[in-house]
Amino acid sequence: MKVAGIYLAAGSSRRMGRPKLPLELSAGKSLGGAALTELAKCGLDPLVVVVRADDPLDWLPPPPEGAAGWRTESCFTSSLGLSFSLRCGLNAVLPREPDAVLVALADQPFVRAEEVRRLIEAMEQNPELQYAASGNDGFPMPPSLFARSLFPALGRLDGDRGARDIFETPDYKGVVIEMERPEFFADADTEIDYESLKTSWGKAEKLREYDITG
Repeated sequence: MKVAGIYLAAGSSRRMGRPKLPLELSAGKSLGGAALTELAKCGLDPLVVVVRADDPLDWLPPPPEGAAGWRTESCFTSSLGLSFSLRCGLNAVLPREPDAVLVALADQPFVRAEEVRRLIEAMEQNPELQYAASGNDGFPMPPSLFARSLFPALGRLDGDRGARDIFETPDYKGVVIEMERPEFFADADTEIDYESLKTSWGKAEKLREYDITG
């Protein structure tokens, strides 16, 4: 199954009051780049990063070693709502004729490649599925994977509701896969959120270091 990726990074950070994607979680690790680095390990082809037209892109990390990387797509209508950024990303990947598209948000830094692969594997093993969503106590959330049959529905979405209309439509067949790590869905809409995120990130880094060193 050929899976494309859309990384939505064109938000205005209104509640934060300043661009949040360049904010550092730790030295050299930006809030916006954390999940992107993980998605680049998942074989998404292509992986498109949808950004504002005025974004200096100073938060983009280098691609991980051995990964294909990504390309950016400027969305000139991103201020009109999340659905417009999604449509920009969808139009950018359609020429590659993917079987499915993974949609992820740039402000979810705790997303990991192995969890994204669970969504892809679920759809590969169950071809009748039209979507596979990350589950937060049963509630479907991004990152989410959508089969080609849902591309027209994705293109018709409007406003800031994201894919909620699709998840709430009983005619579509999907699965919600619970993500067990409590920090998986953590994001940063405010300065308080950001400080909490940095604290959680620091703890997670220490745990990873402990796992590596023994």
